[in-house]
Amino acid sequence: MEKRYKNLATVALIGLSVVMGGCKKFLDINTDPNNPTDLPLTQILPAAGGGLTFNLSMTVGGINSATSTFVHQIVNSRVGDYIVEPTSFQNAWGYSGAGYGLYPGVLNDLQTIIEKGKAQNAPHFVGVAQIQQAYLFSILVDMFGNVPYTDALKGNGALSPKFDDAATIYQDLFRLLDEAKSNLNATSSSISPNSTSDLIYAGDRTKWVKLANSIKLKLYNQIRLKQNVTNEINALIAENNLISVDADDFQLRFGTSTAPENRNIGFFANYNSAAQRESNVSPYFYNVLKNSSDPRLPYYIYNQLTPTNNPTNPIDYRDGRFLSVRFASKGPNRNQDQRTFQSLIGLFPVGGRYDDGQGGLGTLTNAPGDGPVRVLTSYQVKFILAESALISGTTGNPATLLRQAIEEQFAKINKQAAAVPASVQTVPSISTAARDTYVNAVIAAYNAAATDQAKLEIIMRQKWIASFGYGMDAYTDYRRTGFPVLPDVTGAADPEVVSDRTFPHRLPYPDSERSSNANFPGQPSVYTTKIFWAP
Repeated sequence: MEKRYKNLATVALIGLSVVMGGCKKFLDINTDPNNPTDLPLTQILPAAGGGLTFNLSMTVGGINSATSTFVHQIVNSRVGDYIVEPTSFQNAWGYSGAGYGLYPGVLNDLQTIIEKGKAQNAPHFVGVAQIQQAYLFSILVDMFGNVPYTDALKGNGALSPKFDDAATIYQDLFRLLDEAKSNLNATSSSISPNSTSDLIYAGDRTKWVKLANSIKLKLYNQIRLKQNVTNEINALIAENNLISVDADDFQLRFGTSTAPENRNIGFFANYNSAAQRESNVSPYFYNVLKNSSDPRLPYYIYNQLTPTNNPTNPIDYRDGRFLSVRFASKGPNRNQDQRTFQSLIGLFPVGGRYDDGQGGLGTLTNAPGDGPVRVLTSYQVKFILAESALISGTTGNPATLLRQAIEEQFAKINKQAAAVPASVQTVPSISTAARDTYVNAVIAAYNAAATDQAKLEIIMRQKWIASFGYGMDAYTDYRRTGFPVLPDVTGAADPEVVSDRTFPHRLPYPDSERSSNANFPGQPSVYTTKIFWAP
């Protein structure tokens, strides 16, 4: 049990321990220099950052892939037909032996930073760790509901950690984020994060404070149905210190290195080998983009079929060069292996290929693979502010904020397109004219909408489109608002795509928790029991 909740730097990241051993230490037969029992803050923080990146990526069997499936951005074979089991998310939760999961890995390392940082008078490290902890605990609540919190990281002091009330955890996260801001603003710190130890903001404490404020904004907006948050959100707006430009974005970066492998995990899962592919782009998502003439389509989806390709196997879903499998398909061709030719997740978000209309097999060598995991960005903040202004009456014009959000996301796509080396692929930018045509149509529809709910649906649909690659927030948004309207696969007119299950409102607790925690509260129904902030 203690391994799950208090396993000091279980994955002290890729050989970091080697630098700990000098010759004198190496000759100490009672000390293994390659397995140190302690690490400095400068080495634990990047380990935690690496773990954060891994667990929030579109990993095989991970939460991001599952939630992206639930909101019909992709179709993942593990959770297709809304199949979720108590064994589905054990790796992400982090049972004993699962590796660098959230509880034994990332959260524990962050707790170690907090404890060591306080002991060493290093409040800047403490603040950085507290913000990441607050974000991860908010995600755990959003996905699972009540979770271990106050007892979660006490190690041998709480081998059966109690599950805290989800709403109570949220309230304490606001306190934790404020405490983190105070620590980051401390005038004296024995050591501070820098470009080597801080993988996210390279030691820029002003950006960490903006992130803390932006997480608070996100969480306040998520509880707006249960608590009047107008004053709290207006105070954050008045402070004028939110993520507001691309350079402030909370994103987890990858590179193009192959030795060691450092590319986006979602890219690797899609482009490494056809035999390893477990996700398709959702035909529903594809058709939303196609039917609205969305200029992001060739950046989001790469079609491997060439204009003359004609696969011999029967296909479950095909539209021209787009090839996929329908969610909950019961069709006769659903099990046909089309992974060699299936359409892939493209340049945005995972760093795959831009679709130039020519097709060809996507491989690890014909795309950069360096797309970051975009956790909380300037455009996402604008979407949140637009929703809040419309529904809660907070400061700002919803239509103006909606326009800014979409335009900032287009700019983000163009930035990634411009970064692709010409030796890999020539990728054009989305033109200003194409952008304006699309955005003007969205704003016209918004202004013409007769009710606030109709306007909210437009905001949430655009946010859902922009969130491609990070399904956890879209999953939370849908459960909070009911938008965007998703396919009714429980009563579909087409009998080939009628789901055997209903939409899951939460994720199940892992079996490992049930079997080893004496304070396990019981398994709620994932199909009927909602998270506290839901209507």
